[in-house]
Order: sequence, then structure tokens, then C-alpha cells
Amino acid sequence: MRKRGADTRVDLGILMLLAITAVAFGEADPGNQAPTVGGFDGVLREPPLSINLPDQEIAIAYQRAATQNVLAAVNPAIFFGYWSVCADGVGFGHGCTYPALDGHQMADALLWLGEIEVVKANWDYVRSFQRPNGQLPFAILPSLAGESIGREDSRATVDSNGGLYQHWVPADPLRALGYPTYIQNADVIFRLTQDRQWLNDQLPSINLAADFLASLTTPEGAVAGAGYYVERPTRVEYDGVAQCYSADAFRRVADLNRIAGKSEKARDYREYAERIEKHFRHRFWVGDHFAEYIHPERGVIATHGLTDVDWSAIATGVADAKQVAKLWPQLKNEKLFRYGGMPTGIATHPEAYEDWEFAYDDRMDLAAMGRVWYLECWARARMGDGEGLVEAIRRVCEVGRESGYYWRERYGEQGGFGAEKYCEYPANLIRIIQRFLLGIEHRLDGGL
Repeated sequence: MRKRGADTRVDLGILMLLAITAVAFGEADPGNQAPTVGGFDGVLREPPLSINLPDQEIAIAYQRAATQNVLAAVNPAIFFGYWSVCADGVGFGHGCTYPALDGHQMADALLWLGEIEVVKANWDYVRSFQRPNGQLPFAILPSLAGESIGREDSRATVDSNGGLYQHWVPADPLRALGYPTYIQNADVIFRLTQDRQWLNDQLPSINLAADFLASLTTPEGAVAGAGYYVERPTRVEYDGVAQCYSADAFRRVADLNRIAGKSEKARDYREYAERIEKHFRHRFWVGDHFAEYIHPERGVIATHGLTDVDWSAIATGVADAKQVAKLWPQLKNEKLFRYGGMPTGIATHPEAYEDWEFAYDDRMDLAAMGRVWYLECWARARMGDGEGLVEAIRRVCEVGRESGYYWRERYGEQGGFGAEKYCEYPANLIRIIQRFLLGIEHRLDGGL
């Protein structure tokens, strides 16, 4: 199996430390193999659960992230293709599905662990909730179908099918989240399986999602939707992370259409990507870094230091070369992104947020989260920063070890908070080690 070394360009010392030639995505040392994982239905699985690295901190954390967290969250007793977002199957609701951010992180991790049919079945389940206009729910809450949920002063109604299509938080954050993640799921499924029949069958649904994302995009190229993966702060209305992920998604869906012989659709989606990139580079750039978001009344908001938008601009390749040259030296060694030592916080100056930036009193998302850590690692891989990549990975592994190899939903200066046994960090640990540390990339043409 050939690894992609050019993108990561890890230092020789780091290469020796991690012995990249001795990996992994296959046979594990039987002496280090975890017990066979059993599904809730009694079906035994023997997925590739281990990586063979001399750095035991990383190797053990990977194995435990796989067996104790990601695979433990899969529960075919609810339906084949179901997984929880928490390893205990309880956090955020038994039987609930969160198909956007959590769904993509888990789907990608499960594909690395060999659970292709589980991921495809989950895809089919989520697709069944897509509306004729392409709209997707950001949560599926079967037990709350038809009910009004949220706070007394701000409510949303769960659809009769159990799908939640609009947020109860004022300004409807997460509005754009489901469409890039749906496209990203299609992309990783096809890259791994090379199943052209599957792609042809799913392409109408994939394109519907892309078209709905296009409906959120202004003629100038600004993607609406408020907070892309955060609710508090709400980031009304044009979140910088949404711009970067949307450009990335339009590139991916353009490539999928090209492979399927849909050249006109491919061209249209590529034009959306280019329009968003051009707008972002011009409107979000504030001289030495990118603005966090653009408010429809207050304008450009860039008052919280460096943010996750800066990581995402480099990670997704949306920033141009001159912008990267100014931005990367600031990002590379910035320790203020470590909240209580944990990667990666959303801003270097969270204390600078003002009350008007929050729909509610709490400031829940001023935290280090796995979603931001993934962007950091993606950016470091793109920039060839092997040392920084390993440091960030090891820190997440250490925190996991200190908690019995479970991770919290969020981390702050006082430690972890939010949901317990949350699968975001472990899922991203698997993705980051495989894709960025080991440099394994499944190309669209089936090569590695």
C-alpha cells in the first residue's frame, strides 16, 4: 500500500518515530489485538482496529478510540446502519441520529474501520428524510416527532417524520451544515468503494443537496446559514467556516458529477466553488488573518483574535498563497488555541466576545472541540507541519488516557464539559491518524 507523503512532508525524525512504513490498515499484531467486537445483534466483527507504531501513546489511543468508542456506538438493534453520537448509546438521545457534523465524522471513521455496509445503510436512512427541494434535517428525533422543542422563548417543531429542519435557536444556526457533510459522505464512500453504480443511483440526491446549498449562496458568493457548527456564538449570518466547507463541498460534488459523466453539472458546481472562494478571499481577509463572520448589520467581525476560520481557510485550500504566507506563521505555534491544554479552541481571544453575539446567556461553544482540531490537523498536513501534527495528536491521546479513553464533548480551561463519552474526538482521532499522519488517501480514480 503506497502512502501519500508529499502532502504531509513529515520531518525525517518524525518519520522514524512513527515508522510510517509499518502501518496499518489491515492485519494487526495478534498480541495487541483487542477482543473481537460484537454487535448488539450478536454478529461478530473483526475490523482493522490497530495501528503498528512505536509511539504507544498514539497506537493505544487509536485502538481504544476504535473499539471502546466508535464501534461501541454502532447499534443494529435499533436498525442496521444506526449509531449513536456517544459511546454509551445514551447521550443526546437513545435512537436519535445527527446526520450532519456527527454523522460525517462517524461515517468517515467507520469507513476507515471497514464498516462499509453500516455506513451505506446509514446513508440510505438519512436520504429518506431529504425533502423534494433537497433540504436535509440536522437532527432526526423519532420519539419527538410532531412536538415543539427548545426554550420557552424560542421553539422549533420536529417534523412528523422525526426530522428537525429548523433550529430553535434564533437566527437558525447550522442551516448550511447538512449539505457539505452529505456531499463529503458521498465523496468518502465513493473513494473507498469505487462503486459507480452506487454513485449513479445516489447522484440525484447528492445534487439536490448541492442545489439547496446553492440556494443559501448569494450572487456574490456569500454562504448564509449563521453558525456552521456552533450555536453560541451564533455567527449571524455568514460564518467563515461555512464559506470554506461550502467551497470544498462544491469542488467535491463537481468531481463526482464529472466522474459520472455529468459535465454540465460539474461545471456549474465548480463555478459555485470559485465564486465562494473569490468572495471569501476578498471580503473576509482583514490584512493578516480572516474575519470570523460577517453580520448583516454590524459588518465584518474580526475581534476575537485568530479563529477556526483561519485553520479552515488553509485546510480547505481556499486561502490564496499570499494570504497563507501571512497567516501560517501566526497559526503554526499559537498556544492560545489550546484551552486547558486541549486542542483546538475556536478563537485565541474568547474573552473578547460580546453579549450580542449569543442568542442565549451561556457561551457553550467557546471551547476546544474535535471539529476544530480536525481543521487544525488538516491545515498542518497541508502545510507539511509534521511536528505540530504529532504534538496535537499526542495531546488528545493523553487526555483520553487520563479519562479511561473516553472524551468529553468540549474542553475549557477547567477541563472537559458537555456530553460524556462523546464520539467526536475519537472519530476524528481515527480520521486524522489515517489521513494526515499516515498520509493514506483514497483517490477518486481508485488509486492510493
